[in-house]
Amino acid sequence: MGLIFYIGFMASGKSTLGAADAARDGYKFTDLDQKLWDNTGIPPWQYITEKGEEAFRIAERDILHWIVEEWHREGQPPQLVACGGGTPCAFDNMEFMKSNGQVIFIDTPLSTILERIRNNPHRWPLAGISNLESLYLERRKWYEKAHERKVP
Repeated sequence: MGLIFYIGFMASGKSTLGAADAARDGYKFTDLDQKLWDNTGIPPWQYITEKGEEAFRIAERDILHWIVEEWHREGQPPQLVACGGGTPCAFDNMEFMKSNGQVIFIDTPLSTILERIRNNPHRWPLAGISNLESLYLERRKWYEKAHERKVP
């Protein structure tokens, strides 16, 4: 297996599960949000607040493409990439990921996600969005296009 992309809603466990699965299988692990933070010096939520969501999505897409291009260029070992919650919903990101690797939807129940957000509101500053359930349902149609689904 070459590239694996974990997708799903915020607080679904993509990064935690991805890091554990990558370590177990001997894969390189990359967190897309962390890579954006490392490259820009700004956490994703702050980037969106200061520069707007469109600029964030462009930067996120650019980093996604860079990760894939580097993987192909360097002939790297298998790599697991934990994507941001909105990554598959923007531009042609879902098709790009599907054509370059295996896309797995981390299908965590909404009740679990909301509990995680309530327990750690500082980790998800964008959780102030008035209707998370509506955003979840809107994004879910994108997540369901993944090659497979994994229930944690």
